[in-house]
Amino acid sequence: MVKTKAKLFKKAALCAAICSTLTFYSGISSASNVDGAIKGIITQQANEAPIAGATVTISNPANGYVKSIQVDSNGQFNLNAVPVGTYNIKIEKVGYQTSELKNIVIGIGKSAAIEVGMTEGDIEVISVTGSKIARVDVTSSEASFNISADELTRLPVAQDITSVALLSPGVNLGDSRFSDAKGNSLGSFGGASQAENVYYVNGLNMTNFRNGVGGSTIPFLSYDSFQIKTGGYSAEFGRSTGGVINSVTKAGTNEFHFGLQHRQNIESLGGQRPNTNYLSDDCSYKSVNDEVVKTCANTVGDIITDNSEDSRASRTTDIFASGALIEDTLFFYALYEFREYDYDDLSSRGTALLNRTDDDPYYLGRLDWNINEDHSLMAWMFKDESKEYSTTYDRDENGALDKENASSSNTLSGGTSWSIRYNGNLTDYLSVSAMAGKVEFNDTTRSAGADCPVVIDAQAGQNLGCWDPSAFQISTNSDERKQYRLDFDWLVADDHRLRFGYDAEKNTSTSQVDLSGGIYYRYIGYDAGSILPNGYEINESGRYVRVRNYNVGGEFDINNEAFYIEDTWNVTEQLTATIGLRWDSFENLNASGNTFVKIDNQFAPRLGLAYDLFGDGEHKIFANAGRYYLPVASNTNVRLSGAELYTHDYYTIQSEGSDGVPVLGDKLGETDVIGDGTTPSPVSVRDNGLQPMYQDELIFGYQGMLNEDWSLGVKFTRREVKSIIDDGSMVEAFKDIGLDSDHFLLFNPGEGVSFQYDYDGDGTLEDYDFTAEQLGYPDAKRNYNSVDVVLEKSWDGLWMFNATYTWSQSYGNAEGYVKSDNGQDDAGLTTDWDYPYLMDGANGYLPNDRRHALKLFGSYAVTDNLLVGMNANITSGRPRNALGAGYAPDQGSYEYGDTYYVGDTKFSRGSFGRTPWTTTINANIKYDLSDFETFDSAYIALNVFNLFDASNVTTYEELAEEDAAFNPNAKFGSSLYFQTPRRVEVVFNMMF
Repeated sequence: MVKTKAKLFKKAALCAAICSTLTFYSGISSASNVDGAIKGIITQQANEAPIAGATVTISNPANGYVKSIQVDSNGQFNLNAVPVGTYNIKIEKVGYQTSELKNIVIGIGKSAAIEVGMTEGDIEVISVTGSKIARVDVTSSEASFNISADELTRLPVAQDITSVALLSPGVNLGDSRFSDAKGNSLGSFGGASQAENVYYVNGLNMTNFRNGVGGSTIPFLSYDSFQIKTGGYSAEFGRSTGGVINSVTKAGTNEFHFGLQHRQNIESLGGQRPNTNYLSDDCSYKSVNDEVVKTCANTVGDIITDNSEDSRASRTTDIFASGALIEDTLFFYALYEFREYDYDDLSSRGTALLNRTDDDPYYLGRLDWNINEDHSLMAWMFKDESKEYSTTYDRDENGALDKENASSSNTLSGGTSWSIRYNGNLTDYLSVSAMAGKVEFNDTTRSAGADCPVVIDAQAGQNLGCWDPSAFQISTNSDERKQYRLDFDWLVADDHRLRFGYDAEKNTSTSQVDLSGGIYYRYIGYDAGSILPNGYEINESGRYVRVRNYNVGGEFDINNEAFYIEDTWNVTEQLTATIGLRWDSFENLNASGNTFVKIDNQFAPRLGLAYDLFGDGEHKIFANAGRYYLPVASNTNVRLSGAELYTHDYYTIQSEGSDGVPVLGDKLGETDVIGDGTTPSPVSVRDNGLQPMYQDELIFGYQGMLNEDWSLGVKFTRREVKSIIDDGSMVEAFKDIGLDSDHFLLFNPGEGVSFQYDYDGDGTLEDYDFTAEQLGYPDAKRNYNSVDVVLEKSWDGLWMFNATYTWSQSYGNAEGYVKSDNGQDDAGLTTDWDYPYLMDGANGYLPNDRRHALKLFGSYAVTDNLLVGMNANITSGRPRNALGAGYAPDQGSYEYGDTYYVGDTKFSRGSFGRTPWTTTINANIKYDLSDFETFDSAYIALNVFNLFDASNVTTYEELAEEDAAFNPNAKFGSSLYFQTPRRVEVVFNMMF
């Protein structure tokens, strides 16, 4: 039996009066990625002896959920798979007073742990307020941050998932060039790239699996609570080397509610980004009549990007309803969101304007069925499909737009997604959950004229017809994830609880790249005797046409599956061990349905230790060690294993249409086949011994209550990436054996390779084995160290406060799945490892190295109706580079890419200083209108993001050379991106 000596309630007079005490219980519990848990021990008030056979009944008055359980011989009980919500707990035993605990909040992935001391006799029911339950879970060793949607309404936090995650220690805003499909910036967790996080809603994996950047978007108002996992997470979670953003949506209750929320941006009060300007003259020199003539395209101070008239108009209106279709049994929640976004950005130094609009609605629906107290079903679906329309207008010096000759395009994103989930308590000791779901993603841009064939008159240097030169190639992309999981929770003994399960995903990416109009005509003049690329000899000088047929792509499947098992073990009364093992398997298929990459037997051990320092449930020290694997992004399949058809045919011309399209005459020679439409052999494009990308993590920490309201936490984190996957040239290895080939291969940098390749083009694959030394690449490195200090004051009805300071460093030679140096989101195929010379100087502090971060947020109730809040984020800058277009030690080996040599001088990674510190202060005022009897609840709020309109630079131009070595880039050192300008919005929310 676990005994507790110090009581949570410190008021002795109250304890004596009510003869019942609620304290913290450190027994075994387990919470899933959707639900919470309740655990406890029932003892005698007088001597803390366990009371066996007491009946514990938990109930949620809002939806009629009721579950009763008998405590065991040690007076203990554990109840898992408890839906997120607020509960009452009643404890009954013949011969003892009845105790009732009210308003016990069950958060996502969290356990409420209690101890109730009962008094003999038959006296009235005692009510105890659950808000005084200790906030330290002395059995948990993971690093996570929980917050509810209701709590967020007291704070000035933007309506996107990254803004919520930024409240958590160890999460920083990454490069603004990486955002989700809706344009929301993304966070870096623990030094990882922004493409290494996973996003769950109601247990459904919403992550973009093509390149890992972001995920699906649901209407923000439909969120109920969030859990941000920054490290040490259990074996149930995988496919991430960054963090886990876990959330659940609102659900219906017995009370019918109808309401709306309107949120509108007030443009006139918003801020503006500064312009970007040249810091150097952009001049050329040439000799004219023995004199040097200087011509400057740009001089110092000239505008690069004009931001002076950018605008952001946005508004959303949500209409929602919820209630019971059958009281206590069947519930619904539905939300429909009207969206209007209208953005303007000047371009081409203000001579053009890009307008983007999006007004497609979102919607979400959820059904919950309490079949009985032991079995329930939940089904939900949402639609986040939208089409953004972009129009570019020429603009004269007076700002007038040429609307007659505008060019336009549209971008389709999102999709329709759903899942269904079953929860069941098979016995008092064994529960099960099962889920199936599907998530859709789209990412396709279409320009006006996309159906027009490409027609180019090479003789006249003209484009003919109606095609858009900016859309020479048209890419159509869509992704679909089908996922299934089965989880079990089994209380094997009083001191052992097992969680185990299986989850599988079948991800399908469809990608097709075609020419505008599906074909390309090129008029070319040839002289008699000219030899065409297909070997045909021209007999008569004249005008001919070359016809290109081109498409590449296909359908690419990825099969991810995992088994996990985890034992939560009370080693002693004060020590809890969480021992887990996860087994992952990743399989990527090419366009022909053959295995392109398959990586089995990825064993990820997890070990967590939590020690209740004084046995009072108020202070703990903890440690966690684990391994985490990242799957191969489908972007890798699409880029390396697609079927490419690429042919040229040559014809005489019968006539030319008014749209420039020719009427073809005689064909000249055979078809020139550059790509025959077949997929490349997997053994030729990846290392046969390819290993997954993975990371090891170690955490040590302390958390404790300073008093009933204040807590303090300190945590150290160490992360080491042990292996990454990327593509690189085998050129140096082939040189080593006397061959000349610039063949690219998917491999693990720093390791040897084995592959097959048809070097001489005779149709036979030859075997090649190269050592790491022959390849010439260094080991991939990314190391992260951090210390987090968190001071927190819980909400007491009057005020709350949270302060976090993080010291961290991230260093190595590879950022991860994306590359912030050049804004490349080509997951698994960055330019980092294309050639060995690109890694000379790559070691240093990485783009997500933010040495200092201070976060402060809180809220204060000025009156019963008026509340003010603040949210401040103060962060040091990221390292800057000077990147060149040559390689001084061996300029002959240079092919392309950004090197760490400018001219003949080496500037290693991060050696060009840092960006400035950024300070962003948000504020809000919220007035509660619930006193008006018309509403069940209502409020009006004013949110101001970046109150003081801070505009420090977040990204500089890092290319010091343009096109070639010793050719300076006049834009080098100029600002590219700034802090997001001040934004002011008004929110009105009412519910009947």
